[in-house]
Formats: sequence, structure tokens, C-alpha cells
Amino acid sequence: MSDDGLFLTANHVITGVPPNSRLLYCGSVPHKILNQPVEIKEVYSDKVKDIYIGQVDKSIGLPKLELSKEKVKIGQSVCLCGYPLAQIFLNPDKSINVINVRKYWQPTHVIDYYRFNEPDGRIYESFITQHTSLNGMSGGPVFGTDGLVYGIDVATFTRKIDHKNNPMTVHNGVAIEILYISEILKKHNIA
Repeated sequence: MSDDGLFLTANHVITGVPPNSRLLYCGSVPHKILNQPVEIKEVYSDKVKDIYIGQVDKSIGLPKLELSKEKVKIGQSVCLCGYPLAQIFLNPDKSINVINVRKYWQPTHVIDYYRFNEPDGRIYESFITQHTSLNGMSGGPVFGTDGLVYGIDVATFTRKIDHKNNPMTVHNGVAIEILYISEILKKHNIA
């Protein structure tokens, strides 16, 4: 997210990780093997809004992603990105191993705006995508065709529809809008 090592993800991705943990990726993130533990410093965390901003040492050279300054539009083509189905292990020394990491891209489009209230209290100022992401992609960026980040992937929205006694279930993706996150960054003087 920034040249000084700031990164953004969904808070529920980090929930349960002990304080002062070190993260060890045994795969490529995104295209580089990181075989030394990476210290994560918490900069901002909000369980209700499901936003986590952390910081890693900028010397590891992770690429900076450009955040959109415009609201995502209904009908806009976007791509959900992440590393689904990784295996995560907590070690006794408080390091976390992440293995079997694979890159995944899900092309989709924006179908509506939504304020999403989870039963556990999380609130999303968000937009809904036609397709859902795979389990484990939460916190990943949602890119537009211009390469800008328009949101972060956070949840699946499921609803049941009964049409002429023919019930069906519809699943859509939910992403927190990056403009909403940008307001939080400004409010807390981050980046």
C-alpha cells in the first residue's frame, strides 16, 4: 500500500494471531520467496469495520499497489485476487508458517453498493461482486481493469430466493470500498 511497508487486509484474517508474531511465507508472495520471518507491526485495527493495517520492513521489497481515488461503478469489471487455501501453522516461537500458497484471480463485476452488517457485529461499507472468491482470499485486493485497487475482499453474501416454488441460493462477493478505507487512513493520519 505504501513505500514504507504499510499493508492492508481484513481484520478477521489477523484475528487470533498472537501479538508480536512473525510471519514466515514458504511460497512466493507475490513472486518472491521470503524465507526469513517478517515482523508485522500493527498500525490500525478495527474489528467492527473489519480493517487491519500493518507494517513490515520496507527492505523486503514488496510491490506498492496504487489505490483508486474514485468510487467503483456498478457494472465495472474488477478482479478478486488472493492466495486461497493456504495452510497456516503457528510455531512455538510465535512464528507463523504459511505453505501451499497459490495465486488466484477471479474476474467479475460490481453489481451493487451495500452496507453489510454481520451477525458478529462487523459492518462493511462495501460493494457486491457477481462472483465470490475462494476460502482464504479475504483481505486480498480487488483490482479494476486500470490496475488500481478499488476494495478488499472480505465476505460472501448469500441469499435464498423462492421463485414459483423453486428455491435457489445466490452467492455474491463483498468487498470493502477503498474510498471508505482511505477516509479512515486520513482520519488516523496513516500514509
